[in-house]
Amino acid sequence: MMTGKFNRTWIASMLMGAVMASPMAMAESHSGNTDDIATSDKTFQEAVKAVKEKNYAHAYSLFELQAQAAQHDAQFNLALLLKSGRGTPQHYPDALMWSWLSYLGGIEKSKMLADEVIEYLTPDMVNAVREKIAVRLRQRIDNGDKDAVMQFARYHLEIAEEPDYQQAYFWYSIAAAIGLDGSMQARDEAAENLDAELVIATQEEARSTFYGLSFGK
Repeated sequence: MMTGKFNRTWIASMLMGAVMASPMAMAESHSGNTDDIATSDKTFQEAVKAVKEKNYAHAYSLFELQAQAAQHDAQFNLALLLKSGRGTPQHYPDALMWSWLSYLGGIEKSKMLADEVIEYLTPDMVNAVREKIAVRLRQRIDNGDKDAVMQFARYHLEIAEEPDYQQAYFWYSIAAAIGLDGSMQARDEAAENLDAELVIATQEEARSTFYGLSFGK
């Protein structure tokens, strides 16, 4: 039996023909187990069932609800629907946004989807999506969502137009202070790309920001 993170990213081949002309099928398993419909497995499974029954509009509404609540498998599925135009008219910018957010949340298949969608967008459109993602992640951090800290650090290395090692070091430093897995190694790797003066200046900024966040108090 598959469990944990791997279980969340299990790709169900039985949904391949039901979703879209893409080398990827929807994620069918979900890790949520709360009573909140925005994060519960029951809601996710209801959306998957709606896809199987070709009730795409209902599936879209449920996946969107969960995507807004930072459920990354739902974000991936929502991006698939937005790219294919099932349950909602096609919208490539939003498909890119949700696929990138899903990728930052650990759904590796989302990177392939994002790469497909980018082909339909101009550089200015892609940069606009990047800005929306940055705003969304910072809002989550300000609201006390610790997971968003690592995702924002990764954003600066993998989603930003050019890797920003200073900002990555800044956010990985905060993630390390919180105790998030993998943050110390990522922080130190980012620091290798900065000179000593910039490292110290960034440490000062990170410490100041950390104590201003809800989880740094």
